[in-house]
Amino acid sequence: MDLFSDILPPLPAPVPIGTVVAQVAKTITPSHHPESPKPSRVPQTARLGLPPPRQNPWQSHGHAMTGAASTDVDAAIRSAGLDWEVRKVDLRCADTLDAVPDFSAIRRGDTGAILGVVGPDYEPYQNRSMFDVFTDLARVSRDDGGLPFTIETAGAFQGGKVVWALAHLPDLGIRIGDDESKTYLLVSNGHTGNRRLIIAPTTIRVVCQNTLRMAEAQARENRRHPGLAGGFTLKHVSGIHEAVNEAKAAFAATIAAHRVTKAAWNRLADVPLTAKLEAALMTQVFGTPGPDETDRAKAIRVSRQNRLAAIAAGPTSQVRGTKDTLFSALAAIVEFVDHDRVSRRADGGDTGESRLFSATFGSGAEVKERAWNAALALAA
Repeated sequence: MDLFSDILPPLPAPVPIGTVVAQVAKTITPSHHPESPKPSRVPQTARLGLPPPRQNPWQSHGHAMTGAASTDVDAAIRSAGLDWEVRKVDLRCADTLDAVPDFSAIRRGDTGAILGVVGPDYEPYQNRSMFDVFTDLARVSRDDGGLPFTIETAGAFQGGKVVWALAHLPDLGIRIGDDESKTYLLVSNGHTGNRRLIIAPTTIRVVCQNTLRMAEAQARENRRHPGLAGGFTLKHVSGIHEAVNEAKAAFAATIAAHRVTKAAWNRLADVPLTAKLEAALMTQVFGTPGPDETDRAKAIRVSRQNRLAAIAAGPTSQVRGTKDTLFSALAAIVEFVDHDRVSRRADGGDTGESRLFSATFGSGAEVKERAWNAALALAA
């Protein structure tokens, strides 16, 4: 495909992945170009069950912006419940109350909760500063590369350790047949000392509310295809001129990422999904069980395989334009990570919040990265 090859240079053929475990093979079905007659995609519902209707996890665990809050920063920060500040306080020993040298704690102003421990050079970046990013973006005109956007939802993870806001860019959607994805800017900031303010161009697939970071516009060093962008860090600059220049750069990077992502998705949607190709993708993403697999590991693996099989048989994988393609297999993995994968609960958050955090910043995001890399390599 010319559009794809202009942006993504050809890759060498993937290394053979060996024999796929029999249990994995049971979950795999050929596409419209099979090596053998295609079995039915209808699952054994008593064993697998169909995927439940998917809800947007960002809306479920954040605050939806309505009215003025979708465009007005002051209204948005109040509506999201993020109109509080953090401050550095002394860190002291519990027994002697002596100050711990070179370390401070970050305290949430409204609840008094301790959010993290930081070094002497750390300066808190307030929630207001995160929302000011939208003020800076709004100052960039179309003539300078700006794009219209609305703030859709915002909230916090882990009691305020990480705060975030999601803005929709209506001009940058991606559609393949009936399969539509919307483009967003995820702006996030942390108060734990190990997270900075970032903007991460992100897509949400409409049919199943999958979230996937966009591709990097430039290939990574020593790699011939783009990985998923972790987002780019914004400097904490003073002055409107400098801030608007940062916003212009953010828009330019987002547009470039959108172009690469669209080309890659169209390429994946051009590759028919055979049993062999699907098996290779699943093995490269999830591996194969070793001879010393524990009963617990086996139970997790079988549960994952069953859920992936149900997703592959369900309506979110049977969309005109992408069904029975390598794209649909990648999307099924992303859907599993976003909606079904078990994640450890942390800091009082519920299961859904923990899964969303993992899918965005943690081990779930790593699974998506592996799936992306494997799918592009297999599409070469």
